[in-house]
Amino acid sequence: MINYDYLFEEKQEGCQEVLRELRSGKAQLIDIRERNEWEKNHFKCAMHIPLSYLAKGLGVESLKEIKESNKKIYIHCRSGTRARKAQQVLAQYGCKEIHIIPISMMKMIEEGFILTA
Repeated sequence: MINYDYLFEEKQEGCQEVLRELRSGKAQLIDIRERNEWEKNHFKCAMHIPLSYLAKGLGVESLKEIKESNKKIYIHCRSGTRARKAQQVLAQYGCKEIHIIPISMMKMIEEGFILTA
């Protein structure tokens, strides 16, 4: 796997804070990778809405419901590239307060995120 973390060095924030928000129920992690990637492995705390669905407007209502419940929404993919695209797509649907996990999945694992078995 290619490490794209260098793209986010200026934006890196503590993943420990993100983990605390997720564990306390104050946030929801959305995995936007495609189904075949999700089925291979995903983080236990993640909900799956592929970017291809979001591009068609599918899943946007679920995100709005999460936001209405006063939860922060974090999105991630394998490297961060699709997450940035998803952020742009979601802005078109009025979902503007979407946060990108600014590191790769490998770094997320190092920071304490747990994959399913």
